[in-house]
Amino acid sequence: MIEFTDSFSQACVAEACAAFPDLRRRLMVELILPMFARPLNDVGEQTGQPIIKSNPTLHKTLLFVSPRDLVEHLPIEIAFCRYSCTCNEHGQPTDVWQRTINGVYYNHGSNQQANWSVHT
Repeated sequence: MIEFTDSFSQACVAEACAAFPDLRRRLMVELILPMFARPLNDVGEQTGQPIIKSNPTLHKTLLFVSPRDLVEHLPIEIAFCRYSCTCNEHGQPTDVWQRTINGVYYNHGSNQQANWSVHT
């Protein structure tokens, strides 16, 4: 799960992903969460146990971009915090979200030749 602190951060990350395919690929790999499915009947009701067992812990990443971290319209730094929370057998959070790590995705290059890395 990905959250943004505000719509400005969301727009900046979208712009950066559009401009820098390497950043988009990195975020896709690092932020993908395993999903699970349940068998459903014709009206959409659950009819059995999960096809794939849900994780006992759910993870989310909160992304933030500061206006002072822009070069032209693209961010050079995208801050993040990762959180985890225990879940019930249906994959629904049952506890308080706990911060597990924070850091930044930082472009050590330029808007013309990006060099993104992660620092925690």
